[in-house]
Amino acid sequence: MLIVGTLLLSLNLLSPTTSASTYASLLEQPSAAITPPAVVLQEGTAGNSTIYANSTSAKVSVAAPSSAYDYVLSVVNQATSDLKINLRVYGSSNIGRLSNATISFHDGTLSDQIVVSDGNITQSQGALYNLAGNATICIEISNLQASTADTSYLYVYLKVLVPNTTTYSLYVITFEIT
Repeated sequence: MLIVGTLLLSLNLLSPTTSASTYASLLEQPSAAITPPAVVLQEGTAGNSTIYANSTSAKVSVAAPSSAYDYVLSVVNQATSDLKINLRVYGSSNIGRLSNATISFHDGTLSDQIVVSDGNITQSQGALYNLAGNATICIEISNLQASTADTSYLYVYLKVLVPNTTTYSLYVITFEIT
């Protein structure tokens, strides 16, 4: 034990002494504000909707055939300013079995956003649609027909664009069609 103590004392005498200090203020302000999303998704009354975290993504399940699912999902603008929105397909699975399907925005008028005809996506993106401040618009599925019994998926982005800017958010919506 005497040898170990002497060795440690000798090593301490040979190494130079250094000291350092750090300073971090807990009073600093954050550089970015965290705000809730301006637009949220809410369940509809037709089909079966599942809303995920922060109400910014969803899964909609519907069954073919049906002439219309008038209200599968709603898009709610919680901000006072107008926004521009549209739907765009970014992926699909087993679409060849769908004879027809039209996904539209509906608020008294219709804006067709996505169209499937004879197993092909013939319109993969809709025109930008004005979503007024503090307003709600519904998403509907119409003309839904399938040639076989199976499951198809449309993977869609809801784009929420701040007008006159390039600032936007993408919300993920999965349409499951049985």
